[in-house]
Amino acid sequence: MKHNKRLLELDALRGIAALFVVFFHFTIFRPEAALGFNLGVTGVDLFFIISGFVIFLTLEKVNTLNDFLVSRVSRLYPAYWICVTITFLLIIIASGFPAFNPNLESLKPPGAWEYFANLTMFQYYVNVQNIDGPYWSLIIELLFYIFMIFIFIIRKLNRIESIGAGILGFIALYSFFLRDIFPFAHKLFSLGIPLINYFPLFFSGIIIYKIRFYEANIKRYLLLAACFLVQVSLFDDGVRSHGYVSHSQYLMMLVLYFSLFILYVNNFLGFIVNKVTLFLGQISYPLYLIHQFISVDIIIPLLTNYFGVNFWVAAFIISLGIVILIATLVNTFIEIPAMKFIRKDYENRKISKTVNKPSISI
Repeated sequence: MKHNKRLLELDALRGIAALFVVFFHFTIFRPEAALGFNLGVTGVDLFFIISGFVIFLTLEKVNTLNDFLVSRVSRLYPAYWICVTITFLLIIIASGFPAFNPNLESLKPPGAWEYFANLTMFQYYVNVQNIDGPYWSLIIELLFYIFMIFIFIIRKLNRIESIGAGILGFIALYSFFLRDIFPFAHKLFSLGIPLINYFPLFFSGIIIYKIRFYEANIKRYLLLAACFLVQVSLFDDGVRSHGYVSHSQYLMMLVLYFSLFILYVNNFLGFIVNKVTLFLGQISYPLYLIHQFISVDIIIPLLTNYFGVNFWVAAFIISLGIVILIATLVNTFIEIPAMKFIRKDYENRKISKTVNKPSISI
């Protein structure tokens, strides 16, 4: 099934998810987190559900593997490269002026190897630390892409629900039994393949897509319920939210997110679509990538510790405004132009190959 219409509710949800994560980091390890900002750590879970939906949609639209790869590379890498570079340079500069932030005194600036490893997004597997905090989720995204590429290559997209249900069953077995019986299971699965801890969220996105654009049957709603239950069971195993929210809080936020998607598939989520949420959705990717170090380690401590600015003003007015401005600039001058250029160049090359393909006389 082909879809050309922009899914505005998903764009708005992206913006909301990005804002949740930003607010979480603004208040991380501060007493203000107890006001509910700690719940923003689960914004990444919302991103993963959206990603499951969008990646399946994309694979249904493309004709070849190269079409998909160009779509994803043009979407992810240009903005990421510029954000990594900005943060890399800021860390080097800030580490020389630690007076306003004691945490910078022990900060070891990344070297060239760390920088180039981070540019690949695969730094997790070469044991290189993320240059900025939010990058941890990117390897999980890429592992999901690899999984979906495999399904696409073997031409089993039409069997994704059965395949996903089998994997979900295995993860449930691991979560409820193997994890406690075999200590090595955690290293093998959760650490070796970190996608395991979030696969139910991605898979739920696929099920939501199927419900929205195919058929809303009891089987799919049961699969969605299973995704929810298995994801909740993984909380203690390595889910990033662990340590920032309680199990009950995590459960509550997942109820909220799944409820939003239930509203969406039944066409009741339009109320979240407005100019603000759509704008935030537009810049959500660079905003997610750029906000943490520059805000938490530079702007907020500089304003509060050195200039005596009130925390709420420093964080939610000045710092938020600055990171939104940077994200907007990255989106306007890097993300969108690069994505259009790469995709247009790819399409032109395809057309050129078709035009220049030698004919065969019979």
